[in-house]
Amino acid sequence: MGRTLEGKVKRPGDEGVSIRLIVEGIELAGYHGVYEEEKEKEGRFRVDVEVGGRIERALESDDISDTVDHAAIAHLVEEINRRHRFNLIESFAGTICDGLLERFPRLKWVSVRVRKLSPPGIDNAICTAAEVKKTRE
Repeated sequence: MGRTLEGKVKRPGDEGVSIRLIVEGIELAGYHGVYEEEKEKEGRFRVDVEVGGRIERALESDDISDTVDHAAIAHLVEEINRRHRFNLIESFAGTICDGLLERFPRLKWVSVRVRKLSPPGIDNAICTAAEVKKTRE
């Protein structure tokens, strides 16, 4: 249980109690891109995921079944990377969002950032990125 500055106990489910889960820096290799060289030569990508939803009960239960397993999030990202080839990192990020919302019913929202490391044709940038946020309807 958390406490406010005034000392009032806040319980999971109370207004003002929220949890955001973060899996940052999932490193991937894949063939995503618009240019032929990107489709033929493996590129490097880094994915960050933030999610939230009905997981407040985990604060008291300390039980993984009351939340979303961070490893399961990372495995889903890896699975999507293996099974698909995307022209755009925007559609890559959007597909990850859709997959997370479909696989984990307790999630209310997801945010995914896909970074393409060492993008071709841009010598003075570390990466390019696209971030997509989706909420459950």
